[in-house]
Amino acid sequence: MQSNSTTTTCRTAGASSSNGRSARGLRRWEWFARAEISVLGFLSWLLMRFIESTVRIERHGVEELDRRWQEQAPTVFASWHGRAAIATYLYRGRSVFVMNSNHRDGQIVSRALWRYGFRTVEGSSSRGAVSGLRSMFRAFRAGYDVALVPDGPRGPSGIAKSGAAELSLRTGAPLFPIGASASRAIRFRGWDRMMLPLPGARVVIVVGEPIAPPPLGGDIREAREELRVRVERGITAACRRADEYAGRVAEDT
Repeated sequence: MQSNSTTTTCRTAGASSSNGRSARGLRRWEWFARAEISVLGFLSWLLMRFIESTVRIERHGVEELDRRWQEQAPTVFASWHGRAAIATYLYRGRSVFVMNSNHRDGQIVSRALWRYGFRTVEGSSSRGAVSGLRSMFRAFRAGYDVALVPDGPRGPSGIAKSGAAELSLRTGAPLFPIGASASRAIRFRGWDRMMLPLPGARVVIVVGEPIAPPPLGGDIREAREELRVRVERGITAACRRADEYAGRVAEDT
């Protein structure tokens, strides 16, 4: 019996490995990779649209943000990667540029965001960071809102990299930390523990106090690090408040 069980396990593992190699092999074909990204992006958008049609959305701390929007002043947002899917409910219907990574998963997300009317800029802390920030700066100067996930694309979760702080410094604009949560949600097992609301949930979005960048003129590295820490603490605090409003045990990310 032990021998048969081992043989069956080996065959299953072998079949799984073979399927994995087959999928990777197909992705080497450009047409297949593009088709896969397009289909998965559409399905992701379809899922989020369905969920959005069933949830109740609450916004907290939006007074200053609404004032800026009424004045048509471009705005800088930052949220954690694991809450970003929910945070996008805040700026539905607005012309927002989102910086997203250019690897496969990032492209799938970009396709879904494009269907929502968002514009995406390729770039991340690990690849294309400088060009991505330049594009975001140009979008801001043109009057668009810009949104970043400072702990993306691969973490560590809840640890801000310097991109959002750099953008705020260069534009001189206050940065709004965004926290998001849901009364009922799935949290995936990936590095960011992505939160996805369940149908019928109460979705809570908290806009933290805007973080004003220090004036340029002194040590730029010191100013960037100071602002990076304030951004990190601001997003974490907003997420904790969102969890509390949603009736969840408060989590950092």
